[in-house]
Amino acid sequence: MIEKSVEQWIHKVLSSQEKLSSVLESVAGDQDWQPGPDEWSFRFLAGHLATVDKECYLDRVIRIAAGENPHFASYFNTGRDFSQIDLKEALRDWSVTRQEIVDLVKGLPEGKLSLSGVHEAFGRITVLDVLKMMSDHDAEHLQELEHVLEKYSG
Repeated sequence: MIEKSVEQWIHKVLSSQEKLSSVLESVAGDQDWQPGPDEWSFRFLAGHLATVDKECYLDRVIRIAAGENPHFASYFNTGRDFSQIDLKEALRDWSVTRQEIVDLVKGLPEGKLSLSGVHEAFGRITVLDVLKMMSDHDAEHLQELEHVLEKYSG
């Protein structure tokens, strides 16, 4: 599943985070704008991104690297209320957690990279698979955000 090196995956997740953060920062003054009544506002997207890294990806990396051979359910936070979270604060929190994940992965000895857990939808996953999931998640939201910005008149 993983063909890139640790450094390549780290670069990819930091780069995608930087792109998403930059776009969301540019609309921070209108953080509650949303393209439709059932679609997320910019604030909600920032809150979602910060929460997924903190509650899902960080936990997965820690538990896999600890050698627990953990089992993971699919993670969803779509029913959460992010209305009280400031967009800029969420982006700062996301940056801190993302850096914590990156530092943790960088500090792992080579042998820890082959440890794994089992995800109910993806099967056996390693720390590098988690980085790939992070990258894919970022890319999905970046593409979605690009479409949303076409509707946004700011």
